[in-house]
Amino acid sequence: MNNTRWNAAGHAIKRYFGASLCGVLVVPLILSNYEYSLLKTLLAMFLLQICLYPTARYFARKERGLPTMAVFCGAYALQFAFPIFTRDAIITQAYGDVKYLDDSDVTAALLLAIIGICAVQAGYYWFQRSNVRKAVPTADLFLNKSKAVLYCFLAGLLLPLLFTFKGAIPEEYQLPLSAILRLLQNQVLVVIGVLGWIVYSLKDSKFYTVWLYAVVLLAATRGISTGILEEALVPIVVLFIVKWLYTGKVPIGSIVATIALVVFLSPVKADYRKQVWFGDAAETERSVVSKGFLWMEQASEYWKDTLVGSRDFAEATSMATARADLIHQVAHIYSMTPEVIPYQYGKTYSFFAVALIPRVIWFDKPTAGSANSFYAVAYGVSTEEGAKTTTFGVSLLGEAYINFGWLGVVFVMLLQGLILGLLQHSFGEHLSGPGGQTVFLAFFVFFLNGIGSSAEILFGNILQNVLGGYLLLLWAREKSATVRNAHLPVVLEQRI
Repeated sequence: MNNTRWNAAGHAIKRYFGASLCGVLVVPLILSNYEYSLLKTLLAMFLLQICLYPTARYFARKERGLPTMAVFCGAYALQFAFPIFTRDAIITQAYGDVKYLDDSDVTAALLLAIIGICAVQAGYYWFQRSNVRKAVPTADLFLNKSKAVLYCFLAGLLLPLLFTFKGAIPEEYQLPLSAILRLLQNQVLVVIGVLGWIVYSLKDSKFYTVWLYAVVLLAATRGISTGILEEALVPIVVLFIVKWLYTGKVPIGSIVATIALVVFLSPVKADYRKQVWFGDAAETERSVVSKGFLWMEQASEYWKDTLVGSRDFAEATSMATARADLIHQVAHIYSMTPEVIPYQYGKTYSFFAVALIPRVIWFDKPTAGSANSFYAVAYGVSTEEGAKTTTFGVSLLGEAYINFGWLGVVFVMLLQGLILGLLQHSFGEHLSGPGGQTVFLAFFVFFLNGIGSSAEILFGNILQNVLGGYLLLLWAREKSATVRNAHLPVVLEQRI
């Protein structure tokens, strides 16, 4: 039976490679008739097929665990391969200046991206198959349903109230307590994961389904109110992955909703932020719901004007496509390094020397994000003043090249794959139980967002968030060995 299964998987993978080869050869030839560069589209298609391999592997082998590498590489494709087909080779610099990138720089960036994603997959899959993983402990967090429901009630209802009255905390303590507050805030994502387990795995009453979608809606609304689009997307992405995990089906609806939300809100993001961040007291002190409706209202007016012909559709979608364009950013970095900006040789990674020291102990601890600011200013994307009020993600790939060139990309991306594989083994496998998988998932969505950020922001809080989330959910663990062992035959069958 197992031989039949593996043979079927092998045939499916062969078909995928065959279809990929056809796509790599045919699509560039077709697009070359529409003024697309043959070489760039060829490399972009090759990169796309490499990124889609984990998804093909997941379904071909009928894997049942978290689709970690499939989702991660899908996000990587969206930001490094698709922009070749959707955006011009330009980078917007400080004061609105536009820099046109040379084809040779974009080609080099595509090669860096191909090497980077291959290194990530190599590190991840090597760890999954190596004997080293046997020495790494696995979290045992099978949940007691009654305790899990109580946890969802406490974390899903009471913790949001804490952040509603966050202003009651003296300002001088908010930064030192920021890591703890962020950890507590992220428990809403754990709630979504736990409720997803109840809805899609236990298939319990519709009450939990309503509860699940209500939490996602409220969390997304709160995210919208912050003016940070990622905060609105994260709850939807968690729902997307949880549904994939327990049903084995890709939730196309969630994906479409996520993309639609980005396209809908992006054009007016800057104006909205100015109003609710830097406007008068009446605007900045609006309620969470009121802020969310304000952004929706501004976006609705913008798209109404677009649909009646007041502006070009390409102009309207440019903000959304720009957010997902990291390949031209890497090309810009490549064009200036090391001829204009010398290699940094690890300087942007200096925050790791103090990352594990809690801010409650060291009040004046440096803040993460210096790598992003360095990139924005040194590479002319923003001014020093602009970098203080606006975030610019350097991307892990770009930061690796800024520090050590081509070898840096291989090492940093390989390390990223190893860390992702290690965390999935410890918290994301079936033997970790739904609690372990949920804790891993709540962190993993920020790992996705971290593709476009710096290493210090992405990795600086890994230990705190994963272990902190595990300890907070530990009390809901199923204490009965009989009940926990009852899960093992199903889990072992899923791993075969």
